Amino acid sequence: MENTKQIKHSDKMREKSVGKLLFEMSLPAIISMLVQALYNIVDSIFVSNTAKTYVEYFGANLGDDSFTAVSIAFPMTMIVIAVALGIGIGANAHIARKLGEGNVERANDSAKTAIVMSFIAWFILIILGLTISKPFISLFVNEGNATDVNYVVEQGALYLKLYLCLSFGGVLEITCERILQATGNMKLPMISQLTGAIINIILDAVFILGFGWGVLGAIVATVIGQWCAAGVAICFLTLKKQDVSISLKGYKPKREYFLSIIKTGTPAFVMNAMGSFITIILNTLLKEGNGIFVLSAYFKVQSFIFMPVFGLMQGLMPILSYNYGANLKERFNKAFKLALVVSFSIMAVGTVLFLTLPEFIMGVFTSDLDKIADGAYAFRVICICFIPASVSIVIINMLQSINKPFSSLLMSLCRQLIVLIPAAFILNWAFGQSGIWFCYPIAEILALIAFLPVARRNYKKQFEYKNMQYQKGLLKA
Repeated sequence: MENTKQIKHSDKMREKSVGKLLFEMSLPAIISMLVQALYNIVDSIFVSNTAKTYVEYFGANLGDDSFTAVSIAFPMTMIVIAVALGIGIGANAHIARKLGEGNVERANDSAKTAIVMSFIAWFILIILGLTISKPFISLFVNEGNATDVNYVVEQGALYLKLYLCLSFGGVLEITCERILQATGNMKLPMISQLTGAIINIILDAVFILGFGWGVLGAIVATVIGQWCAAGVAICFLTLKKQDVSISLKGYKPKREYFLSIIKTGTPAFVMNAMGSFITIILNTLLKEGNGIFVLSAYFKVQSFIFMPVFGLMQGLMPILSYNYGANLKERFNKAFKLALVVSFSIMAVGTVLFLTLPEFIMGVFTSDLDKIADGAYAFRVICICFIPASVSIVIINMLQSINKPFSSLLMSLCRQLIVLIPAAFILNWAFGQSGIWFCYPIAEILALIAFLPVARRNYKKQFEYKNMQYQKGLLKA
């Protein structure tokens, strides 16, 4: 028998002013995302100063070599995040929909299934860490982008192996935070994320600058921070009463919950995994010269622009999913339109900063004038994509919330694979490395033009279906 009891905490998504609700639910995520972005920058700055600690190394440019080692490992670390987000967002959307329908039992089962999936994912990641770390790093290192090739290979492989084999903290952290967010609780996930990021930053300073561990210090600090954040999130879910339970006592795996999480979370996984795949391809095209260094610096800095938008999406997703599940179309529309305005505004500010201050930004990572010049050029080109991306990201999340993961996936594929990769190869063939950077704005603009009508059709069709369910009594308001 279905549990139709009203949920006290998540009821605010039905009753509270949409503007206040989106602000309340997004602000904690935005703050924690900005702290995460700050960590990425600080971590890179510490790593680029490794030369001060490795006194036995006689390379002329150890700081840049250390940054290159971590940069080459970066696409594979994105796979871990992609897996965690796939599980977490899949569970988030399903839990929020079931809470909107008043079905607590199914929401609980979905949360428990997500935890089990986190363990399965960790086992797979351990196998990857033990088998591919050194071969992967070796593919991208040469004398054109490293002062000491052996140093970069060894340090990059060490970083990647430890990251993958000890990744459970990161996967569990993201999964638990998305479960909490599905109930409308955004403050506790923020505390969890802030705990991990702050511990990470402090330990970076201790291990890299204090102990002189260099790249090893960076990965040890990262892993400890992730496990601490996961521990905090688990405590919130188990020791404090929440709208859902993750207790595995008496849990029986059910195929439908695994499939539901996979179905809804696949677009998020693919979108982030594609980021890894695309970075690997671009690194292949950019490995002769400063390209890998520049691309990694871009990813570190652009997170300050994109992370607030992703934080906004963390607050938006449960609001849209809940109100779709409850068939509250007007509230759904208000939240969607407000998110578009905020996302657009954030990206507009980012565009201005990347156009006006790229040399200063690159100077944070290196004193090499050639790298600064190459990076400034790339930043000015890539930032053309920011504003169209602001709209696409909101649409992708909207499609996930109304249970249209396939359309969301196609839009993600178009943005990050179908157009971007062919464009990168063509531009590289026609104009060399300087032309590759234009693949980002070309892909974003074409994807947005193609999928605006698709999103409109899906939105109309899904709300017609939801309205029919309520009219026929299949669901109760």
